[in-house]
Amino acid sequence: MLISVDDVISQTIDKASDELRELSLAIHDNPELSLKEERACKTLTDYFKDKGYQVEHNVAGLKTAFVVTYTSPAGSSGLNIGFCSEYDALPGIGHGCGHNLIAISGVAMFLAIRTVLDACKVPGTVKLFGTPAEEAIGGKNIMNKAKVFDGMDVLMMLHPAPGYSGAWHSQCCLSMVIEYFGKASHAAMAPWDGINAGTAANIAIQTIGVMREQLKPDWRTHGIITTGGQAANVIPEYSRIEYTIRTAWSDELETLRKRVLRAFEAAALATGCTHKVEEEFTYLDNLDNPVLGQMYEDIMEDKYNTPPGRGTGGSTDFGNLSHDFISLHGMFDLAGTGVPNHTVEFTKDARTPVAHEKTLFAAKTTARIAARCLVDGEFWERVKSAHDERKGSKDIKAFYRNYF
Repeated sequence: MLISVDDVISQTIDKASDELRELSLAIHDNPELSLKEERACKTLTDYFKDKGYQVEHNVAGLKTAFVVTYTSPAGSSGLNIGFCSEYDALPGIGHGCGHNLIAISGVAMFLAIRTVLDACKVPGTVKLFGTPAEEAIGGKNIMNKAKVFDGMDVLMMLHPAPGYSGAWHSQCCLSMVIEYFGKASHAAMAPWDGINAGTAANIAIQTIGVMREQLKPDWRTHGIITTGGQAANVIPEYSRIEYTIRTAWSDELETLRKRVLRAFEAAALATGCTHKVEEEFTYLDNLDNPVLGQMYEDIMEDKYNTPPGRGTGGSTDFGNLSHDFISLHGMFDLAGTGVPNHTVEFTKDARTPVAHEKTLFAAKTTARIAARCLVDGEFWERVKSAHDERKGSKDIKAFYRNYF
């Protein structure tokens, strides 16, 4: 009996559904912050070890990063296809970004393409990359600098959201830590002898707040004062700010960066403090391959009979990979409730059977696209052509307007 590639994918993922649900709940119910995802990492890697796969641990010096690899019996001369799983949680609200679902979507797609390689007897390699710390320092960027993704022809992952899209254009972001150094003094007896680092932090925050009037509508600046002083009757000698800036396009990020750096410097000058700025990490905007993205949206629209979303907002370290590789970062509707990411409600929805079902359908969809890259040479040539066109485009915004 003949069986289609789509059927192979669907049956493989359906067969693994109960196991994937167990993995998802184990990760969801035991949330771990970035770089501390030891239990989640072990849960996922033990799953593969129990099935006989070789797992590479401590990838790129990250204790909770891993890689699972499978090469077709027909050889390795075909495409190298990679999927990414995430599994870190958010402080205070747990899996309010649904990384438990991102984790199992990567597993599902890996299993599906492994089966396609066997069933179709086509050469190629599939890899699952366990990528920690998306919510903090960007594990994918560290792994990319260590050349972990080198040799991959295409990288794909999925992400739950209030809607679906194959053309999610994320924001660029730069996260930084700003410290002010002053001089302590008694706030009542000799305040004039002090240099108020707490005031410097407040001035910096207020200056950028006023500056928002001149920022573009799709730019964002947001931060918190993590240390402003120790006691009300002591002039603070030290303060600390965690701050993030975002822009829609990578060429705009440097412009905004310079403006906020001047604000931080101005606060130091105004108070007599010295200051230090540490730029922790940068996420670039996500640039999905439009051919892959169109196929993703066609399948999703046919399934749900609603148009794709075109909202922006949020950032991801996968965006950096999208600048270097042919890629797809598919967004799928979490539970049909319209609840935004990074909320307690999203955390609750990420545990529901509905969210599980939607995750598996999105995984089947993306695996179908990956399989088509493997077996349809003409389609793969169109994918590569679009990638080359984007890389050579002098107007990236116009390039995407031609497709979406």
